Amino acid sequence: MNYPIVAIIGRPNVGKSTLFNRILKSKEAIVDDMPGVTRDRNYAIADWNGKYFYLIDTGGLVPNTKDRMENSIKRQVDAAMEEADVLLFLVDRKSGMTDADAQIAKMVRKQGKPIILAVNKVDKPRDEAEAYEFMRLGLGEPLLIAAGPGLSIGELLDEVVNKLPPSPEKDLNDKAVHVAIVGKPNVGKSSLVNAIVGRERVIVDSVPGTTRDSVDTVFNWNDQEFVLIDTAGLRRKTSAHDDVEFYTRLRTERAVERCQVGVLVLDSSQGLSHLDTTLVAMLETSNKALVVVINKWDLMTEENKANYLGWLKQQLAFVNFAEFVFTSALNSDGVFNLLQKILNAYHHWNKVFEPAVVVQAFEDTIKKLHPPAVRGKDITLYSIRQEGQAPPRFVIESNLPNLIPTNYLRYLQSSLHTRLAITGTPIRLMFQKSKAPSGWKKRQMLDFGKRPKFRAETEENRER
Repeated sequence: MNYPIVAIIGRPNVGKSTLFNRILKSKEAIVDDMPGVTRDRNYAIADWNGKYFYLIDTGGLVPNTKDRMENSIKRQVDAAMEEADVLLFLVDRKSGMTDADAQIAKMVRKQGKPIILAVNKVDKPRDEAEAYEFMRLGLGEPLLIAAGPGLSIGELLDEVVNKLPPSPEKDLNDKAVHVAIVGKPNVGKSSLVNAIVGRERVIVDSVPGTTRDSVDTVFNWNDQEFVLIDTAGLRRKTSAHDDVEFYTRLRTERAVERCQVGVLVLDSSQGLSHLDTTLVAMLETSNKALVVVINKWDLMTEENKANYLGWLKQQLAFVNFAEFVFTSALNSDGVFNLLQKILNAYHHWNKVFEPAVVVQAFEDTIKKLHPPAVRGKDITLYSIRQEGQAPPRFVIESNLPNLIPTNYLRYLQSSLHTRLAITGTPIRLMFQKSKAPSGWKKRQMLDFGKRPKFRAETEENRER
């Protein structure tokens, strides 16, 4: 990461996620009264008066704990403090200074980095006297804020910016490939992220639902920057009982919205569920490139690979453009192949095709199978042009665009995918009503090609 990093540190339930959301002016982090909701490091780019920096929302730190999950959170907070250029230590005025605050203060001092002590929940002037007890932490005079209503956040950000090291003017995030890792709980999404990055980046635990927020990981591979968004395992709506699960589902949907390539992770030892196809449909309808990962393949036999892939492609025929890759996150098998597939899908998703190549593929497609007649009317497709990308969008001019049957539309999409060698991304076809261009009759007589068998009309019949 070339941007400076600010990490928000503190014990559970002092308002770290509320402050994170307030600075970003959004709801990137889940906020709940239940301690421990934020578990992983959550990254986002923030800016204040043109100064950009990464902001990290960390889990609540509980020093000297024996709880397994709290120890996992502590490892994540330690990693966040190592990465950060500035530590924003948040405490709670309402609960007062605790032993945990004192222990955390010792931890942040050992980092030898710029520290900002902020006392949260100072809502009224009479609360200020209570807030100054935190000077006993030995971190200097605290800044008094109220993250919920947004009091004194500007002054806090001024102090943050003053302590930041220089940052590049260019937004490197614009050049990064944003990849959302989606799937059901416990299929190995977090393990896959860790295998890709090569170190523990997100908490991995056998208990389904460990990851609740969408977590961004920025890394570089072959001179290409990636942003991996590890999402929480999505459950069926009927099993999302509490508020945290509800917001987890929203975060997954928003992660899909802001990615460019969606990676669906499947567990090879399980069948394809309705939820898996729902996630695929979510990515396809959101116009994202798509890579399907068959994970945990080390549990299966190599002889079954071809049969399994054939069966899977048949089940997901509505996304026949997708890239497929077998991996074992536990052994890091297939990781480089996955990254190459992601890059390939992204380049096709964002590609501008040569007009002559598109026209040739279009003409060959129609030559092989002309559109059927509908209600006794002939449908003619005159021309094609690319209108945009992300994903590739093509405009086709026709005399009767509203009558083109759905099955012929699928044929056009499938044929153009094949003839233009487009993989990993959907394409969008838009139809525009148009009259026949000059010289069309002369070209039309060259070759009518094959027509669907159910069309029995002839030129002679139409003249009658």
